Amino acid sequence: MLQSLYIKNFVLIKEINLDFSQGFSVITGETGAGKSILLGALNLVLGARSDAKYISEGEEKCIIEAVFQIKSYQLAPFFEENDLDYSDECVLRRELYRSGKTRQFLNDSPVSASVLKTLSALFIDIHSQHENLLLRDGKFQLKVVDTYAKNDELLQAYQQAYHHYKNTCKQVEEAEQLAAKAQEEYDYLQFQFNQLDKAKLQAGELEALEAENELLEHAHDIKNSLLYIEALLQDENGVVSRLKDASNKVGSIASFATDYQDWAARLESSYIEIKDIASDISSGAERIEANPAQLEANRERLDTLYSLLQKHKVKTVEELIDLRNQLEAQLQQISQADQHIEALKKEQTAALATTQKLANELHQIRQKVAQPIAEVLKEQLKQLGMQHATVQVSVQEQPAFTSMGKDVVEFLYAPTPTTTPQPAGKIASGGEIARFMLCIKYLLANATQLPTLIFDEIDTGISGETASLMGSMLQKMSHSAQIICITHLPQIAALGNQHYFVHKVEGEEILTNVSLLSDEQRVTAIAKMLSGTSITDAAMQNAQALLLNRN
Repeated sequence: MLQSLYIKNFVLIKEINLDFSQGFSVITGETGAGKSILLGALNLVLGARSDAKYISEGEEKCIIEAVFQIKSYQLAPFFEENDLDYSDECVLRRELYRSGKTRQFLNDSPVSASVLKTLSALFIDIHSQHENLLLRDGKFQLKVVDTYAKNDELLQAYQQAYHHYKNTCKQVEEAEQLAAKAQEEYDYLQFQFNQLDKAKLQAGELEALEAENELLEHAHDIKNSLLYIEALLQDENGVVSRLKDASNKVGSIASFATDYQDWAARLESSYIEIKDIASDISSGAERIEANPAQLEANRERLDTLYSLLQKHKVKTVEELIDLRNQLEAQLQQISQADQHIEALKKEQTAALATTQKLANELHQIRQKVAQPIAEVLKEQLKQLGMQHATVQVSVQEQPAFTSMGKDVVEFLYAPTPTTTPQPAGKIASGGEIARFMLCIKYLLANATQLPTLIFDEIDTGISGETASLMGSMLQKMSHSAQIICITHLPQIAALGNQHYFVHKVEGEEILTNVSLLSDEQRVTAIAKMLSGTSITDAAMQNAQALLLNRN
């Protein structure tokens, strides 16, 4: 319930602090006194769009704070999901600055306006005149039926199944589109793969072939050079023979000095090393042979590799191998696309069956409660002076699924038994729609735990006995929910447990103020509503009589 409302520097309100209690509270005031300003401030703290024009003239910011008792609404999960500290007493505060900046707080923690809006919708419902247009909204009517039927859990299960079904439909469609596109490319991908696979690519072969070809292309020159070197080293007067002679000579005098011994050893070592090199060169020369056939084969292989590298715009054979593997995987995926699509279609069929089953359950329950809802509405309309009204709740199944099932719900209304019922939102007058909407709220109040309900001049278009009947209905609703009603009818105002009076205060500037009236003040206020500016004795007596009739 709404416990208190604090407003500072909002339009014509300088500063007020209102305390509310459980039960039925009424707010009255002359036209233009500022009742709509009060409601606008409350809407703002509940997350409505802000505007710097709301700030009082000459002030830099305005503050609106509302305190709610939310213990009975089981909202702890919401606070946990939004990383907020839970308390049974919920304080919403909003600050507007002349610069256009706004700040929102929930229990002193900064939050976004959307969080305020989402949370407050769970424990307060403001019914203004424009909300009567909801009677033309099929979604609203469907929601009324589901609320009355307590379909929350079933509807949630249906919506999960519905979204899963829609998702599988999307997956099947995307998979089929991809498969069709991939099939168009299959032959080209297969050709590319076959070309690379046929090439029998091996890592490192390009470098090896290039090195071997370099050798084969210069085989004649290399062999002649090696033979010439061999001759220089191993001929009769070659390097090896001369080193041997030098080594022997030094060896013959080695005993005369230690230097000679060292030279002899070094020459002997050089002789052995050069002789070994000469032997290797001789063997190398024997292995070098011109091989035109091998050279041509290597050239052809290199041409193949160079062509593939250029075609696929890569630099190494290893990259070609990776590409071949990728193509092989793509081809395999395409070949298995039918299996994937088939699996998705099976999942889609199962999801459709579940969605259809839950939609059927919703439809049956909605049809089951349609008549009881119509009877309750008809009875309540009768109590509001519409004795001959006929009400029907039409629940028709349509072919296509929506997020709410397959049903279209319409509240049908006829002012007399002989009139064919038509959609209520299209044929009912303004006063009839107001009463119809009040009956719907009454219906919901008896079917579920409603939050604080605020009615903004729901009594527009009615008067007399009907007004008294409407007031009685609001009073009954206040037994299970906090009801706050902005009214211009004395019959309704007299039934409130609390009576707030909105009035202008004239001084240096004209301001709006709100006062909680005492019993004596209520008599005067209601008498004025009955007779106008000039309060008569009869009006005073009538006002006292109305107040005595309160339960």
